Amino acid sequence: MYLFKKKVALFFSVLLLNSIFAYEINSNTIKIAVLKFGSVNWELDVISHHKLDKKNNINIKKVVMTNKDAATIAFLSKTVDIFITDWIWVHKQRYKENLVTFTPYSNAAGALMVKEDSNIKSFTDLKSKKVGVAGGSLDKSWLFLRAYGIKKYGFDPLTFFNTSFAAPPLINGLLRNNELDAGFNYWNYTARLNSKGFHNLITVDTILPYIGITGELPLIGYVFREDFEKKNSVAIENFIKSSKEARNILLNSDKEWNRIYRKTGATSSIMLEKIRNYFRQGIPSNDYFTMHQNMKTAFKILVNIAGKQLVGDAESLAPGTFWIKKTE
Repeated sequence: MYLFKKKVALFFSVLLLNSIFAYEINSNTIKIAVLKFGSVNWELDVISHHKLDKKNNINIKKVVMTNKDAATIAFLSKTVDIFITDWIWVHKQRYKENLVTFTPYSNAAGALMVKEDSNIKSFTDLKSKKVGVAGGSLDKSWLFLRAYGIKKYGFDPLTFFNTSFAAPPLINGLLRNNELDAGFNYWNYTARLNSKGFHNLITVDTILPYIGITGELPLIGYVFREDFEKKNSVAIENFIKSSKEARNILLNSDKEWNRIYRKTGATSSIMLEKIRNYFRQGIPSNDYFTMHQNMKTAFKILVNIAGKQLVGDAESLAPGTFWIKKTE
């Protein structure tokens, strides 16, 4: 009798462990790190409002982070399953044998901006002028601008301009206070300036074809671990499907933008329109081949400008950096 009871207990223990393991493997829960005011919040709100998560059998848990570094730490410590970052970071992680991978979230890019009534009318008018740059000296868009200046005009904007680096909100503030002659900022800050009497002197979208990148180039994307994706492939695919459906709503419905007005941080209908237009222009298509090829081309350009300081010892984009669903 004792042996029989022991076998029954062992049987149910194994059954319990198998059910727990199966739950972990097939869990429909995705934990995503987001910044408090990031555009990902808009997309997640659309998913929730339209019940796209229920439709696609996905449980999305949003974990709000104070800054990008905190989101990165949360991801690396496996506190969250997904976060948003650029593919250069993914590339560098893969060369450290940390097998993470990237799927496009946005192609939206910023611009070099001046006031509408500025005397600066062209790129060359910025010689020795005060130009604020968001994101630091190794920001991809800034490096593309440097490559453009070198190729088209024969000078490096880093030294041709009186360049200073600062956080995006500070760049906008300095421009509005006439403490900078021009500012090179991200798309969401560019959109806000567009609504307040500033115009684009040159955009990143204009720069890219000139330096050899034609078509879509994703700048940031959803990043997740390969081992997590293998255990939770259905959840990842359902999350990406929900994301695309939400972006399709944002692409086609002005009414939806009016609904999320407050979440965008817009302070006027004009600013909302500018934010909406930039966001829509940055929505990736399903042309993964072109995007992947352009990432490889962009990588070579970035290596030539920034070298190992940006990309490490690698001479080409790490295989597996760009994730594509096997059936696509």
